Amino acid sequence: TLILLEGIQTPHGTSDIHKVTRSVMGYINFLLNNHSTLHPIVSETAGLVKRVHQNGGQQHFDILAMEITSCLEEELAKISESFPDQGLRFLFLLNNSDLMRERLQDNSLNSSIQARVAALLSKVERYMERYLQVSWAPLLTCLFDPTPLCLFGYSLALPRFESELQKTYTTQKLWKVPDPELRTRLRTAIIDKIIPVYTKYVEDNKSTNPKFSPQELKEMLQELFEG
Repeated sequence: TLILLEGIQTPHGTSDIHKVTRSVMGYINFLLNNHSTLHPIVSETAGLVKRVHQNGGQQHFDILAMEITSCLEEELAKISESFPDQGLRFLFLLNNSDLMRERLQDNSLNSSIQARVAALLSKVERYMERYLQVSWAPLLTCLFDPTPLCLFGYSLALPRFESELQKTYTTQKLWKVPDPELRTRLRTAIIDKIIPVYTKYVEDNKSTNPKFSPQELKEMLQELFEG
């Protein structure tokens, strides 16, 4: 498994869960669920019989699992640094961290694994917030940044917003969030961030012919991340 973690790569520009993440988490779950059978084999192979007896078989496997998980997190972070789109980078980290959290959750009765699950949950929330900040928050600035008026005295704020929204939507509709629950949470977070501000702007500025009604925009956003 440690060899698999060395120099792992991902197809350029994908938000999907890395195949090594799936493999490593499957391996970790196998270790944790079969420690009583496997720990004599592992300890003899690694020359760790004394350590296993001192710490107990389960504790040794917990430590091993946490070390592998930490190594995987570091490698995924390195991979993400090559992504040209910061939104895609944080979505990739979000997807992979959430899968790691979910797989470890099954073994959460152990205190050390509970701590790692809590840390991964914190990372998931942080990656989601960073994703929203880099991908969707900039769209809202189009509505409130000072913008020049066109020749006929109309603000260009709404056309700018609509143009940037269309670009973002077209790109990110093709990005993938494979977990249905996480996909729903992410769509809801985007809708909660965009729709109230957009609705208020349209109403306050008495925009009679916006390209998207608030309801149409909401329905569009609910189509994101199908891949």
